[in-house]
Amino acid sequence: MPARRICSPARAAVLASCAAALGLAAAGGGEAGAVQVGVYQDRPATTVPRTARQVGPRATRVVSVYVTAGDLIPGNVVALANGRNATLMVNWMADSGRAGARQPRFRLVRVIRGRHDAGLRRLGRQMRGLKRPPIFRPMPEMNTNWYPWSGTVNRNRPTQYAKAFTRVRRVIKGAGGRRVKVMWAPYHRSIPEREGNEIEDYFPGVRNVDLVGASGYNFGRKGGLAWTDPDPLFADACRRVTALAPKPFWIAETGSTGAGGNKAKWISSLRDLPDAFPLLAGIVWYDVRDRNGDFRIQQTRRTTRAFRVMTARVA
Repeated sequence: MPARRICSPARAAVLASCAAALGLAAAGGGEAGAVQVGVYQDRPATTVPRTARQVGPRATRVVSVYVTAGDLIPGNVVALANGRNATLMVNWMADSGRAGARQPRFRLVRVIRGRHDAGLRRLGRQMRGLKRPPIFRPMPEMNTNWYPWSGTVNRNRPTQYAKAFTRVRRVIKGAGGRRVKVMWAPYHRSIPEREGNEIEDYFPGVRNVDLVGASGYNFGRKGGLAWTDPDPLFADACRRVTALAPKPFWIAETGSTGAGGNKAKWISSLRDLPDAFPLLAGIVWYDVRDRNGDFRIQQTRRTTRAFRVMTARVA
């Protein structure tokens, strides 16, 4: 990846469109016996060590990073993961690194035809150098309308996604080896919610996934949205996803603002999820402040302590 923020402006813009879409909708209507905990941060090589000191090393056992098609994982992130013996979650984004779903060069048909195979092979070979088996999460949140690989935009069809995912998996496994664990992870709800754009329409088959997951965020009481605790936020997605593939389930990315509610309490309630979701294997926190709100773990002393206590109980 070029020298820039690991979280590109495109990612922040996508979350903004996510919040906007949800607002419109609301206004109109690992280790056995433990859950791995991790973080996404914009500059992990600098911030992950500080987070580990302040909330405990268990909170950074997984480090999430976004990689644009054709790019590699930044070298300092590889060094961070290896130096801390952390698992790297590599989120592969079949796009140009900018926001917007209308990107013809990244239509699903082009993924299916192998136009990105060379870049995937380079990335797979790079992942062979990671100490711990990495998690590879390609083209996430496909059941939304804000990515070039989303099934309802960019002249895509949901049925094409499974073919594209299967090809990406085959190429990355061929280059990276069997130790790479490939995760299939839709958004916790489909946007738009309509027939033909349901979670199940994107499933590539149980043999083509090693891990499953979902992402979702509590944006708080703002813009027509309602405060939503973790269990109701993920319950339906967990049920549907694990019915398709009863494999380790990850909350692949989540976070909460404090807009209109108690953020520390929201964080604390994550510790109850292993009881609610028996296949839960990991939780990755979106540890960023952006225009959608302040999702940072260390926003206040209470949120910092809540995360430290939560992690100690689940991890």
